Amino acid sequence: MINFISWLFLSTAVAEDISSSETSYTGASILQGDWEVQFDTVTNLDDEEVPDTYAFFEGNTLYVGNSDENGNTVDGIIEFFWFQSSIDRGADFYVAVIKARTSPGDDCYWAPWLSGYDCHLWADEYQDFGEYPVLSVEAFTDVSREAGAFRWDWSVPFENYGIDAYGQISMSNQYGIGSTTQTGMEGAVMTALNVPDGTNINGIPVNGGAEASASIQSKGYISTDYKVQTQYDVTLYEWDIFVDGRANLMAWDMYLNLGARDDQSAYHEYFLAIQVEEGQPFMLDELNVLGNFDTGWWNPFRTELGLSVKNIQIHQPEWEEMSEEVEEETLFDTGIEEEIEEEIEEEIEENNTDTGSQIQFEDSEKVVSGCSSIRFSQNSLLCVLFPVALLTRRRR
Repeated sequence: MINFISWLFLSTAVAEDISSSETSYTGASILQGDWEVQFDTVTNLDDEEVPDTYAFFEGNTLYVGNSDENGNTVDGIIEFFWFQSSIDRGADFYVAVIKARTSPGDDCYWAPWLSGYDCHLWADEYQDFGEYPVLSVEAFTDVSREAGAFRWDWSVPFENYGIDAYGQISMSNQYGIGSTTQTGMEGAVMTALNVPDGTNINGIPVNGGAEASASIQSKGYISTDYKVQTQYDVTLYEWDIFVDGRANLMAWDMYLNLGARDDQSAYHEYFLAIQVEEGQPFMLDELNVLGNFDTGWWNPFRTELGLSVKNIQIHQPEWEEMSEEVEEETLFDTGIEEEIEEEIEEEIEENNTDTGSQIQFEDSEKVVSGCSSIRFSQNSLLCVLFPVALLTRRRR
């Protein structure tokens, strides 16, 4: 049974366009590439810089990838977010949204001497002996520096899970950390949307259908004002994800249990939550993306392909909290009142008679409503000048 928290966010996700695979965020800032987020080098898994391995920023999005001679590819899209307001732990909170994919090529072997055969992802079945992940994402940091750590409890997914389904499943990830003025809400939610008939999630049957949805894992409370969320599609058949979370390591391994769709791309999205002392940079020593492919008609023609981005440094963006104090504005700060005062003084001199200093302004109703007859005093001056000053403010 879906708990209340999961139901709340499921209802929100279903109401949105579930065909969307973009990232949305509120109350967070996306960090600038090559400025607030920087990296040193990118290598293959053997720590060699090869031409087929790449990493570069396009705007604020980090693109990474690698390929081999068989046409197999590993790709990733990574974006980094900083929360503008968060629970007062004396720390900055970041989340890296990692979108990773492995795709089999089309130039593998019929036999060791014949090529042109479609490659496949490595599946745990009779043909591919041994379990090797079809998609892995690994993040490492050095906590001995005492300069930040991974929040494995809020990273998504934060625990193991598996899905058995034949067909496309739409997934949704959410992570949020609210401000202290909103009772310090923090949480993570992972849900499955558009679940096909016959789907099992963690061994539990789920009623499928176009509007079907189910909770995979959730914890805490998510603020609607401070959150990052994604939606995406998974097309594999019978797969499991195993999570290894620590202060210095976050690792996700996706295993394909059957080869029914091993010619499809393996795609998944991950949220890497980071906490570091407020105002201090965070060093992500390594971020690895890799996969395993079946490149031949007979075992053990297995190949591992991947990449490693080294020394990713994350900085807090330049940001100033809006002050709640309203700047005071003086009533007469435009210089217009001085001209009006001069005109009034001239009027007084022209109309100064023996009858006294009382002054009757003709057509005064055209000047100020409700001031048909005024005595020259501080109050009368305000009555004349207030509409002029108000009009000046609106023009600003």
